[in-house]
This record gives sequence, structure tokens and C-alpha cells, in this order.
Amino acid sequence: MAQTVFTFACPCCNKSIEIDTRSGKARAVRADEAKGGRNLDDLLAAQKRDQQRLTDLFDSAQVDQAKQGEALDAKLRRAKEEAKKDKDTKPRTPFDLD
Repeated sequence: MAQTVFTFACPCCNKSIEIDTRSGKARAVRADEAKGGRNLDDLLAAQKRDQQRLTDLFDSAQVDQAKQGEALDAKLRRAKEEAKKDKDTKPRTPFDLD
């Protein structure tokens, strides 16, 4: 589950600030009350890592999708060539199965 409460040092007064991303509220926290003490630089670095990871996943998914499309096109071309060779046989219809 994603973390919704972040704590970092205020750049102006160096007090700890706690921000709840769900409610959008921020409050000053005493040093003995702070949990995890992540600063803003750590949060930005984590966000950049996540962004890079998601970009890599998206790029690999695009490549996989392109390969799948090429494979399907090749199968379709093969099926068309086989259909041209088999002009002697009549196409099967549901009525022929009876």
C-alpha cells in the first residue's frame, strides 16, 4: 500500500513538517514525534526512480506488442498464401457439415 503521510524538514525553519497526501493537510511535528524523517530530496529521488521504472516497463511493453503484431501479420500472410494454393477445395460452410 502506498504511503500517504510524508515527513520532511522545512527549508525555512528546519522544523519537521508532516503532510498527509489523502487529506492535503500539513502540520509541524516535534523532533521526538517524527517518524521516518524522510526529507524532500529523498522523496524526489524516489519519484524519479519510480518514473524511470515505469518508463522502462512501458517501453518493454511497446516492444512486446510490436513483436506480437509482426507475428500475427506473418501468420495472416501464410494463411493467405495457403488459401491461394487451395483454390480447388470449396470453402466449408455450416451447411456442409450436415
